[in-house]
Amino acid sequence: MSEQTDASLVGAALAGEAEAFCALVRRYQDHVYGVALGILADFHLALDAAQEAFLCAYCDLPRLKDPVRFGGWLCGIARNTAFEVRRDRQRQEALLGKAAERGECPDLAPSSEQLAGENEQRTLVQRALVGVNEKDREALMLYYADGLSYAEICGFLGVSQGTLKGRLQRGRTALRKELTMVEQACKDNAPDEAFTRSLERAIRVFGAKGPATHHLPSAWHQSLRKETGRILEDGEEGYRVDLALSHSGSARQRYFAATRLGLRGDDRSLGELARMLEDRSPRVRRQALRWFAGRIHPDPAATGPFITGRPAVRTVGGLDHLLDRAVDANFNVRLAAVVAIGAYRDAGDPRVVQGLQKALDDPKHKVRHAAARILAVPCPGCGRTW
Repeated sequence: MSEQTDASLVGAALAGEAEAFCALVRRYQDHVYGVALGILADFHLALDAAQEAFLCAYCDLPRLKDPVRFGGWLCGIARNTAFEVRRDRQRQEALLGKAAERGECPDLAPSSEQLAGENEQRTLVQRALVGVNEKDREALMLYYADGLSYAEICGFLGVSQGTLKGRLQRGRTALRKELTMVEQACKDNAPDEAFTRSLERAIRVFGAKGPATHHLPSAWHQSLRKETGRILEDGEEGYRVDLALSHSGSARQRYFAATRLGLRGDDRSLGELARMLEDRSPRVRRQALRWFAGRIHPDPAATGPFITGRPAVRTVGGLDHLLDRAVDANFNVRLAAVVAIGAYRDAGDPRVVQGLQKALDDPKHKVRHAAARILAVPCPGCGRTW
């Protein structure tokens, strides 16, 4: 299958052959990783962005008008995904800043510096890469990540060899002292077999019967659930799939990630859900809120919204996150937050009553009604008493 053209593999993937797209993953994973690394200058984030870019490409494959141009199309998706991951990182840093102002120290997803701290050389390389122009860095990463030829890089980026040589020269000049170290670090941190396997499994789970099929036949449901369960049990590998989905450019995929992270219910998944409470999609915020609230319920015996038998956990600032969502721009999110805050009614925290009383003035009747019922006061909208 590796000898087939891009066009033939795309056609097979559209026909429902997941293995065909997996072949494209192996063919282009270093290209996508190089583009993401050029934008993010962070090895860990680049791997996440590369994984997410392939998932987005798989789901959007029916939109590709010319299968022959798959490489250039994939390059555009890789860039957009990397930019989205960078924006998400900035939003997470803003969330950490807000938490610090409230005197909290939430254990959210590790920062780039924390991850890079696992390897001193990688830390130095990433700091050096930040000082290189983005376009020049992109060319350097593609060249050094897997030794791609000039022709391969030019074809993928859609630039001339003269332009590519100029970018490489400027990048090398900017990294005079660190160039050898950068080359070695790029090779050491490039996508490996574990990356490829986890991505291939995610593709099979997410698509089940191909990107062109949105309604899965019932015959596939059992195998889909079985494969999803295996990934959930795979520890770090499965978590990387969830993390990539949670940073997706697609709200549908982020919604799916919120559910998977909620099913996991561990501390770092809870931290990622806290970040997703500020997602730009109301639907994703609501889903993340439902799972987050289910996991931080003040009752130690509480469970998540869709499963039983999994204990809730306590987290510093959990109530603050819910109170923030009680003034969300979307009324469905506000409604879910008010209901979640109601679980704290007997906790003795004055902020609970204050938050619910504020909800009594909400412009939406459903939100006012829910707050009134929790407080056992007449509803300001319909006058109903409890």
